[in-house]
Amino acid sequence: MTYINGVVRIIAVLFLLKVGYLLFAYFSGNINEINYDSYKYSLSRNDFGWYSRIATNGYSTITQKRDLAGGWYDGRLIQSEWAFFPVYPSLCRAITNIAGWSVFESALLLSYIFSITTFVGLFTFCCLYCKNNLQAFYITILVMVFPFHYYYSMFYTEALFFTFMIFSFICIYKKQYLLLSLFLIPLTLIRPNGIVLVAPLYFYYLEQTDVFQNWSFDWKKLFSRSTILNSLYFLAAPIALGIYCLYQYSKTGYYFAFAVAQGGWGKTTMMPYNALYQYHDQASNLMDMFNSTYTVIAMIFALFAWRKLPLSFNILIWLAIILPLTAGSVISMPRYISTLFPLFIILAYHLYKTKYKFLILGCLFCLQLYTYYHFFNNSPLGF
Repeated sequence: MTYINGVVRIIAVLFLLKVGYLLFAYFSGNINEINYDSYKYSLSRNDFGWYSRIATNGYSTITQKRDLAGGWYDGRLIQSEWAFFPVYPSLCRAITNIAGWSVFESALLLSYIFSITTFVGLFTFCCLYCKNNLQAFYITILVMVFPFHYYYSMFYTEALFFTFMIFSFICIYKKQYLLLSLFLIPLTLIRPNGIVLVAPLYFYYLEQTDVFQNWSFDWKKLFSRSTILNSLYFLAAPIALGIYCLYQYSKTGYYFAFAVAQGGWGKTTMMPYNALYQYHDQASNLMDMFNSTYTVIAMIFALFAWRKLPLSFNILIWLAIILPLTAGSVISMPRYISTLFPLFIILAYHLYKTKYKFLILGCLFCLQLYTYYHFFNNSPLGF
């Protein structure tokens, strides 16, 4: 399989998946007819309401801390849009203003653009990493059909986040550091954990330049002129976050308003293991149990894959798992885990050697539709 042929097939499969989501929503009785409005409705849930509000009205000026920190006051739950980062709603707003479209139409365009770039980017990176186009194609399809990965076609930030993440890795592989610095800016401002990706990306840079290999540093190379100069490109991420912090302070009086606003969703700092198997009420017991178990399985598999992956990928995996748990919630763990492409590279490597590898993909897609059914009916296993 040539690279171009693989890209064409991936885009074709992606469009079939998008049609499949709509048909599934119709035949499962979740929408009454197949039309444009029903299609938009089938893709918008949960967080998109907040992103739509930001795209329409911008961020509000905060004068009282309770309006930012949130929580229950006088029998009313207060939550703040400051918990959500600005890149996605800003793109929606820009398209809306330029094209005169609704926020829904702008989000639909972004969904198509970035779901394509997500999987084309993943396929491109896997071709470089695995040196085998057929295996790279299988990895990409596996990620596309895996349970919960309908997120990449929804009006969510997963496709946007994954796109800038995977192309940052590609830029490092190809030594295109100026372009990397440009990708790091939106990556940092898509969602709160974007800034921590600088760590695995920088280690990946050190691995690709042989500064770090066999679990040891070449200190001479580390402090060489080229390494120091190239390292400066990674400063784009903290600089972007610093500017955003100044903006937050000007509007709210808090440099890290996004962190303060997490209180409106009941998130509090704790040891990661304490976030697992918390049962707040009977309605959320099943969700908590499922997401905790899903997270534990991912952690066990990450331990299994530890020696098969470079340190940069291991840092990526464990930061993405542990940091959300320190906020005291497992509710969105399937979303966070969906971006951990190194785990899927290892999983696909083992599945690809079996004679049932394509049957397994079909079974995984059926499970994805099952999880999508719950998501669509607002009784999700994971938000």
